Amino acid sequence: MHIYDLSVPLEKHTPYFKGDPVPLIEQYKTIERDGYNIKSLTIGTHTGTHLDAPAHFIKGGKTIDQLDLSDLRGSGTCISYDPSVKIVLPEKHHEIILLYTGYNTKWSTYGTFENFTYINKEDAETLREYGVKLVGIDSPSAEIQDSKGFEAHHILLGSSIPIVENLNSLTLAKLVNHTFSVEVMPILVNDGDGAPARVIAIEE
Repeated sequence: MHIYDLSVPLEKHTPYFKGDPVPLIEQYKTIERDGYNIKSLTIGTHTGTHLDAPAHFIKGGKTIDQLDLSDLRGSGTCISYDPSVKIVLPEKHHEIILLYTGYNTKWSTYGTFENFTYINKEDAETLREYGVKLVGIDSPSAEIQDSKGFEAHHILLGSSIPIVENLNSLTLAKLVNHTFSVEVMPILVNDGDGAPARVIAIEE
C-alpha cells in the first residue's frame, strides 16, 4: 500500500487567487518568549488545496458542514486533462475523477494565479453524466479565468458534485491512469462555502 499526499502546503508565501484574501501566516507565540509556539493564520476558504461545496455558487446548496463525508471518499482514477481536447473517461466507472494538468508544478514560483487550466463546459457535463460524486483538478479553479457565467461550477456544484482545487501536480503526476481510493478531509467550517482540505490517494 502507498499513500500519496495530494495537498499543497500552507506557508508564508502561499499563492492565492487574485481577488481572494491574501494568505498571512505569522509566528504569534514563540518558545523563547512565551514557552510555546503558536502561529496566526489568516486565509480564505479557498486557499491552497481546498474543497468547493455547492454553496460556493448554488443558492441553498449544501455547505461544508452539511456534506456527507461518505461522498468525499471513494474509488478514483487520474487522467491527463487539457480543456482544448475532448475529455475521454475510463470505461470502468470510478466515483472520483482527478484531472492532471501540470499547472501546479511551479507552485513555489507563483504569487497570484494567471492563465490556469480549467474545466470546460462540455467536459463538466460529461463528468456529470458519467456519474462522478467528486471531481478534483490541480489548478486554482475549475473555471476559466475571468469567467462571467461560471458554467463549470454551476454544472458540477448544481448537481451536488463537490470540486477539489489546487491539487499537488508533482504528486498527482505519479497517479495518471492509476486506480486508487481517495479521501478528502476539509476543515469543518460551519456554513462554509469551501474549506482548505487534506487530500490523499491510497494505492493498494
